[in-house]
Amino acid sequence: MAIVYAISILTFVCCLILTPIVIKMCKKYELVDIPKDNRRMHSKPMPRCGGIAIVISTLLGLAVYYFITKNIPSIALNRKFVGFVIGGLIIFVMGLIDDVWNLRPKYKFFFQLAAGITVYYFGIRISVINVPFFNIETINLAQWVDFLLTMIWVISITNAMNLIDGLDGLAAGICSIAATALLIVFITTSASLEAIIITAALVGATLGFLPYNFNPAKTFMGDCSSNFLGFTMSIVSILGFAKGYTMIAIVAPVLVLGVPIFDTLFAMIRRILKGQPPLKPDGAHIHHRLIKRGFSQRQAVLILYTITSILCIVAVSIISADIWKLIILIVMSILFIVFGLISIKNQKENHIIDDTVNKNFVNEEEKKEKV
Repeated sequence: MAIVYAISILTFVCCLILTPIVIKMCKKYELVDIPKDNRRMHSKPMPRCGGIAIVISTLLGLAVYYFITKNIPSIALNRKFVGFVIGGLIIFVMGLIDDVWNLRPKYKFFFQLAAGITVYYFGIRISVINVPFFNIETINLAQWVDFLLTMIWVISITNAMNLIDGLDGLAAGICSIAATALLIVFITTSASLEAIIITAALVGATLGFLPYNFNPAKTFMGDCSSNFLGFTMSIVSILGFAKGYTMIAIVAPVLVLGVPIFDTLFAMIRRILKGQPPLKPDGAHIHHRLIKRGFSQRQAVLILYTITSILCIVAVSIISADIWKLIILIVMSILFIVFGLISIKNQKENHIIDDTVNKNFVNEEEKKEKV
């Protein structure tokens, strides 16, 4: 456990130190995001590749662990770790190219597919499914099936985290909450060492980046980092449950990543129904909708943080809860979210009414003074 905390602290400190340096470099080389459409939530040019610090910090932390433990077989990382690093670098390069020159969706897909094939080659794959409540204990998937499932999961989660990155601190915060939940699950279930160490490094790096990215942000993370975060989350969720994908193992990462997964599915369905390309950018993501409802950036982000936290609590509880406790917990969480959003909405409407009444009162007083 001590080494896990050490890795998180190391990546946290590294990211805290590196981010200001990356911000200065972005400004120097004019890697800034200029608001030019209604999808942008900022009003002034913003350094757009600050997330480079997250990637460097994460990989640096993993490199330190690798070189310290490489001669200790019991805690040394295996070839799957190498596969993750190579795949992560492919995703990072793709995102960096997109940040600088705006890469077309089809080329992004080829990069993501290449990263997925890389990790699959190094043994990171969904190959066995455990079936609870039936006489069949395990199903060994055919090679083409586990390849297809692995590619769908890796590419989907990579894109989901990228699409949710629309407000200050949103993607970094959701990732840090979700990664913390997965880390707790992995430690509790004695998951693979690779999953634990990579997740610990990610938790530290994202938390170290948040002070510069939370509203009002000093920098954006950029596609180079948001894609890397999604890719890393997809890989650790595979590694963490590699002993067999039971219903728990399938539900837990889906719940933990519930907000970006829901947002991506909803966005793709919405665009397909409109006859648009599924990956075409628009201003109708869940965070955009919250802003249009009258919430500030901070309020919208905190709402999504809250929902993610609740889903993560449910996911962690699944590990030790029986099915009926799980059902009750899920129902209560859904009711909590619904009533919470209704309460916030009513409070917002009352605030608007109060403002209107106050303005009318002020206008009447001004008229009286003129008379």
